[in-house]
Amino acid sequence: MFYKKKNIFFIVIMFTFFFLVSNYYFSENNVIYTNKSRSNYINNSTNDINNLPILKNNTYDSIYYINDLDNFKKKRKKRFWESLISNFNE
Repeated sequence: MFYKKKNIFFIVIMFTFFFLVSNYYFSENNVIYTNKSRSNYINNSTNDINNLPILKNNTYDSIYYINDLDNFKKKRKKRFWESLISNFNE
């Protein structure tokens, strides 16, 4: 008997909780508050974006391309089988 009363009590508490939460969530005050919060966030973000400083581009000639492949080929010792595979001109 006690077990059934306990289960009924928990079920009633659970339904009450869901009812109160859904009632608050779908209330007109909550919808208005959510819309105000979203619009405030959008206004603040656009103001922040407009106040960002524009930086000068200073990346010109910052990358140097060096052809080290020729130096590597000259320094590397040739193997016997490489001369068999390669062209005669090399």
